[in-house]
Amino acid sequence: MRKSLLTLLCLSMSYFSIAQDTTKQKEIGLLFSNLDSFGLTFKMGTDRAMWRFNTLSLKNYQSKNESDSIDSKDTSNGVSVQIGREYRKEIVDNLELRVGADISFSYSSSKHTFDNKRVDPFTRQTEITHYTPGINLVLGFNYVFKESLVFGVELLPGFTYSTGTQILKDTWDGNVEKTETDLSSYSVGLSNSAARLSVSYRF
Repeated sequence: MRKSLLTLLCLSMSYFSIAQDTTKQKEIGLLFSNLDSFGLTFKMGTDRAMWRFNTLSLKNYQSKNESDSIDSKDTSNGVSVQIGREYRKEIVDNLELRVGADISFSYSSSKHTFDNKRVDPFTRQTEITHYTPGINLVLGFNYVFKESLVFGVELLPGFTYSTGTQILKDTWDGNVEKTETDLSSYSVGLSNSAARLSVSYRF
């Protein structure tokens, strides 16, 4: 009985010793991926483990070209959201190792319209939509500048499944022809957007 109580006491002391060594903190900042996508990141927890909440804008743009014979218009937009957990360990002063995992969901859509205004009017419209859930690992580093400014880099290998459609609609002389194609696919490993940079303020 005494041995059990002594063991319990030692475990309790170890727990509180670890708890006293941790420091509560939060981080808020900007994310950059693939040089053309950006978003926001918010993290909360301790200096050893934090909850991650990220949102990323995916290539939002719009372009339009007009001439006497041909008009064309392109639009694209999307958003990605990730929620996860990461664990940290200081390697040397101001340099931290980060490992963890996220669950994610992204939506993207694009639309292209081509309008031929010549003698035989012809319009082609293409719409593509993707819905992509997934799960990924987090492997990264932080460099802490003056205790509050955090520069981060991370790789996000994982698995995603994308379900989507492509709708092609041709219109000429009052006739309409419409075709729909399934674009479902999956990806394992590192994708084009699996590397990210971040700049955050720690408080």
